[in-house]
Amino acid sequence: MRNKTLFVLMSMTALSSSISDARAKSPSAANGRERHAPVASQKTNADGIQAHGNAEELRVFAAGLHSPTGVTNQTPGGGLLPPRDVAAMVSGANRDFIAKQAPTSNLFSLMQMAPGVTVAKTDPLGVSDRSNVMIRGMQQNEIGWEFEGMPADDQINHVADSSEWSDSENLGRFEIRQGSPNITAPVLNAVGALVSSSLRDPSFHRGGYLGSSFGTNNAFREFLRLDSGEIGHTGIRNFTSFSYTTNDNWRGPGNNTRYHVDSKFVKEWGNGNRLAAVVTYNRLQNAWQNYLTLSQWQQYGTHYNLATSFKSGQANYYKLWINRRSRVMISLPSQFNLGHGLSLTATPYYFWMSGSVPNGTTLSNTGSYSGTQAAGDLGLEDLTNGRGVVAAMAAGYTFSSGITTGLAYRKGINLLEVGAWYNNVDRRAITSYAAVGENGQAANLYGGHAITMANGSVLYSTNLHEIQQTTALYVQDTLSLLHDSLKISAGFKEAMVDLRGTNMLPGARYYAGASYAIPLPRMSIHYRFNAEHQIFFDVNTAFRTPVGDTPFYDSISVSTGKVTSHGSSSVKPEYSISEELGYRYTGLFNASIGVFNYNFKNRQLSASAPLNGVLTTQYLNVGGQTTRGAEAEIGLKRWHHISPYASISYLHATIDDNFYTGGTYLPTKGRVAPMSPKATAAVGINYDDSHFFGGLQFNWVDSMYSSFMNDQGIPERKTLDINAGYRMSDVGFFRKPQIQLNIINAANTKYLSGVVAPVANAKAQKGANGKIIAASTPTYDVGAGFAALVSISTGF
Repeated sequence: MRNKTLFVLMSMTALSSSISDARAKSPSAANGRERHAPVASQKTNADGIQAHGNAEELRVFAAGLHSPTGVTNQTPGGGLLPPRDVAAMVSGANRDFIAKQAPTSNLFSLMQMAPGVTVAKTDPLGVSDRSNVMIRGMQQNEIGWEFEGMPADDQINHVADSSEWSDSENLGRFEIRQGSPNITAPVLNAVGALVSSSLRDPSFHRGGYLGSSFGTNNAFREFLRLDSGEIGHTGIRNFTSFSYTTNDNWRGPGNNTRYHVDSKFVKEWGNGNRLAAVVTYNRLQNAWQNYLTLSQWQQYGTHYNLATSFKSGQANYYKLWINRRSRVMISLPSQFNLGHGLSLTATPYYFWMSGSVPNGTTLSNTGSYSGTQAAGDLGLEDLTNGRGVVAAMAAGYTFSSGITTGLAYRKGINLLEVGAWYNNVDRRAITSYAAVGENGQAANLYGGHAITMANGSVLYSTNLHEIQQTTALYVQDTLSLLHDSLKISAGFKEAMVDLRGTNMLPGARYYAGASYAIPLPRMSIHYRFNAEHQIFFDVNTAFRTPVGDTPFYDSISVSTGKVTSHGSSSVKPEYSISEELGYRYTGLFNASIGVFNYNFKNRQLSASAPLNGVLTTQYLNVGGQTTRGAEAEIGLKRWHHISPYASISYLHATIDDNFYTGGTYLPTKGRVAPMSPKATAAVGINYDDSHFFGGLQFNWVDSMYSSFMNDQGIPERKTLDINAGYRMSDVGFFRKPQIQLNIINAANTKYLSGVVAPVANAKAQKGANGKIIAASTPTYDVGAGFAALVSISTGF
């Protein structure tokens, strides 16, 4: 791959003459800036970075740096606190921050500085998505994820694999709406927050960007992006990029590889008309890293890992735990000015994902079952006590397609919006098993060559096919008074979800599913005193459908043929009512502060637990929950090349009901909700004089519980990340070549980063009827260790 970098550089040299000619003809060549054609609800700056209208991010196009990386040094807080004008608490970042982080970073790791956000990183470089993120104590699958106007999670488990959506060099901005989602968002699960992101826009002139990175744990990455400029006289622009990334696990054996392609077309015309087409492709292979219990952490620390070599009878050989997945995402966000105060937005989209998640396990050669049907002799070899090592392969595919539409009519002081969202998900999920030879090699890790039963049919422990359809309709009216200083908005959304599936395991209930119709009213008030001061208040509702397969489908043990849990068609969705009151200042510095309150009904927690040799999402209904808190952030404009940022949050989340388990109720009412740290804080300092640049990002997360009874948890943690670099002036046809160093977890802090599987009680507890409830064991993620990455890049 290093030779490929040299080849690309030589190729770019050969093209330098045509690139220079294209620049000379560009109308922006004289001042180093690109043309800008603003549209009604999106702003696109000269570096191809766009801001969507939902959060009304205000961009100031003042003179500043114009780097091929997208850095302008115009955003307070080093890119972490753009000006905003919206009736909600919103955080986020743009290229001024994103470009200075490690090029391997995924969206999760980029979010950790925002107030109320807790990121449980397990991979310091962000190549793997084996991380979790929480906002105000809400789990990842309680957060809505939107990418280029389309739902970005898998719509069933609501897992967000953010490293698969885009390369960080192409990520133009991201936005965290810490409360409930805006009314137009195409999400099913955003009871805690909405995170939306989008790619940079293609450049107006022809050129490109090339980067290479090297680092610890044999990390290596190459990235190439080509911008077409305006294609002919069509007004169409495009960029297309390709990247390759590989690294070894920072703990334990195995390595990770990732191939990624981003492409975006944009055409803008007239006053407020815009059509875009976004295509991303990702293929990855990730080596597993073990979860562990608190006692295992205390005994082994970071050395509790999978085995590097295979031994007969042991299923923890790392080559049996390598995930493989491919994904395609296509989105066509568009907006049209229809005249006479009417505007139309529409985003058709398509999503495909396929892969396998093997786990090492053992099966009885003669005592296994597929559903309730005895499998007979499986023909396994190299048996230990009648059991053979196999690879349990959780495989399948997901297709999703849909469209969001919105029509807005502005007349005088009134803005009326109506819209709809339709989404269709087709998902196939199977778990089969592959034999493992004496050398530890599985017959196949992609779902082929599966073990068959004595009758010749494949041995399955999961065999599902499901289709989920979602239809949502909304209407919202906004009244603008006092010369647009006061805006009062009220809206209503009705979300209808229908899930239908079949469970093809012998002995299981064949048909399963559920239907929901959820009313979602909302209102907000926003008042701007002047250009500097604004206050806002909002009330929102949101919901989440139950996650995973276990709520709806029967689960049957592959070892006993007994039903371990019964599915139900009456599983209740999670529902939240939230209120926010906030103040925002924009001036010498940007700042916001606010308080919030949530009331949850049927609060759902999810936990990863083994089922028939495969880690499966389990469903826990905690009942009611009340969450209250406060958040603040401040970012200074650049002063003597320095731009600091700070955020802080306070959280008080309590369980409202006693938890039913084991035939009795545990006294959980009034206890602190698991995974809800009382406080978090972050401080960042950014320096950039257009040549030398550097920054520090310090992050602190308070302790949190891992059980409903508050009898186990993980301690507080502090981490520090560092970046530094030098940006040269143009050298020939190379635009601002630079070298950049990123150090993650600079102090090499050893810590547990998050809770994988919360439990009711980690110690034996007495229930309401005097019955003793035996202890369960929570599991945890190990926090990402030290890593360093050196990156060399240039525009051309």
